[in-house]
Amino acid sequence: MQKVIKLLEGISHDGKSPKILYDCGPDQAAYGSKRQIFNLKFQFKPLAIVLCKCTEHVQQAVKIAADYDCVIRVRSGGHDHEGECSGTDTILIDLSEMTDVKVDKNAGVARIQPGNIFQDLIPKLAKHDVCVPHGTCGTVGIAGFSMGGGWGPWTRIYGMCCESIVGATIVLGNGEAIELTPECEQKELLWALRGGGGFSYGIVTELVIKTFQLPTTTIKFNAVWQYTPAFTVLKHWEDWIAADKNQQLIGTNLMIMAIPTPKEPIPIRETVHSCTFYGYFAGSKEELYQHMKVWFSDMLPTTVTIIPPGIVNEKNQPHNFDSWDRLTSSSPLLGRNRPLKGAKNLFKLSDLNSDALLQAEYIPPDVDAPAPHKITSRLTAEEWNDKGRESLIASLQSDLLFDEGEKAGLLCYATLGAISGTYYANYKDPGFPYGSAFPYKKRKYTIQYQAWWDQGEEDIKLGKQYNVHQYVNRAEDWIEVCRKRDFPETSGSFISFKDDGVPTRDYFMQSYDELKRIKEEFSKDPKNRFSSRKTII
Repeated sequence: MQKVIKLLEGISHDGKSPKILYDCGPDQAAYGSKRQIFNLKFQFKPLAIVLCKCTEHVQQAVKIAADYDCVIRVRSGGHDHEGECSGTDTILIDLSEMTDVKVDKNAGVARIQPGNIFQDLIPKLAKHDVCVPHGTCGTVGIAGFSMGGGWGPWTRIYGMCCESIVGATIVLGNGEAIELTPECEQKELLWALRGGGGFSYGIVTELVIKTFQLPTTTIKFNAVWQYTPAFTVLKHWEDWIAADKNQQLIGTNLMIMAIPTPKEPIPIRETVHSCTFYGYFAGSKEELYQHMKVWFSDMLPTTVTIIPPGIVNEKNQPHNFDSWDRLTSSSPLLGRNRPLKGAKNLFKLSDLNSDALLQAEYIPPDVDAPAPHKITSRLTAEEWNDKGRESLIASLQSDLLFDEGEKAGLLCYATLGAISGTYYANYKDPGFPYGSAFPYKKRKYTIQYQAWWDQGEEDIKLGKQYNVHQYVNRAEDWIEVCRKRDFPETSGSFISFKDDGVPTRDYFMQSYDELKRIKEEFSKDPKNRFSSRKTII
């Protein structure tokens, strides 16, 4: 161990050396902070954390790990939901300090290092009036996000972020660094990086991503329904995303809260779940008003909130956003409130003319605080119908969930991420290897079942009545039930919402066999060091 750490401490290039952190080292506080990943359910202790500053540092770290038969893990944003970006007794190659961004407006691309997280990257690009198809969470890193597909606010009109990758620098298993372009000898490897998952094929130290011109105005808004049947909200939301000619709804997802099984039988189409429509709209508030009239005139939301530019939010924290006719003191941004008995819709579409609406030139990301959680996912089949919708709503009612658990801070829900839109409706496959490995181009949306929980000292000080940990095991059981559910109107799974109970093939579907071949042929990794539970091999 000591010899490996000494060798890592000797890494240098052009006078720059990476900081090396390790347990019981001279900077224990930094090690304790840097070993933490986004999912607090996992508490790993790497052998060493190498805070690389350049490609050459990564190359040297890979060679040392190979020479001493050490397990490698790689992290940029640290949002891997199964914690595969870290591990105990591993050499953790941390790319978080590699944050350069170079915009070439003439070429229409940006060269982006993997340590860039969206809350920093988006403003950097916006200074040049351009953007890339980024994600919704501000602390997610660009590398793992884009190589896994890359769903976000721009998916409906620009596709998954992986579709915009036109080049990369990658360190292979023998420590060699190569430049990938659409014309290079290893162009099949570039195809694999477009949606074939991260880490499998090497360590990417720079991505070249096509940019697009930002709209003159964008609006980020949330609409919350607290006592409309979830089936009805879902149908209206689907109708809007199915309007392929409408490019003003840039992107959207819909969150539907899971609830305990109703005590009295209620038809599935009539059960009420709190629903939040997260929307990203290119246009003015007046245009948004007109679209809301078209798609939701017969089922007005309880509240609508416009998210001002630059505002970020943390999970379970209060917000002071401008909104209309708010019925509760909780944030409509999260939309996690139970329906209020006897309440009536107070929101009026005319209120969209309120001066409270704020507009931005780019979409501000959310910032969620790290917390323990468990996630699984599916995607709608290409043929999707009312039976599938009913099954989806039914899956969000369970005897494994309790009102007391939610009061204690356990949040269980499904988030539906829209894929269908003008990009994939008009997609012309350039063919292998010039297209992408992302296998779900013809699906309507992802279905992400999520359970989040946390109970820290602040909760105790506030005198919360319930202990969240009484309910966690059953919530994780609910996730497993959702994963195993007989749900033939869905198939596959989305690698960005990783679940170690899902077979790897399910993430990559028809691309799986080709991705395995590319890994074996191009990665120069005969001992499969670029491997974790959900890599391609």
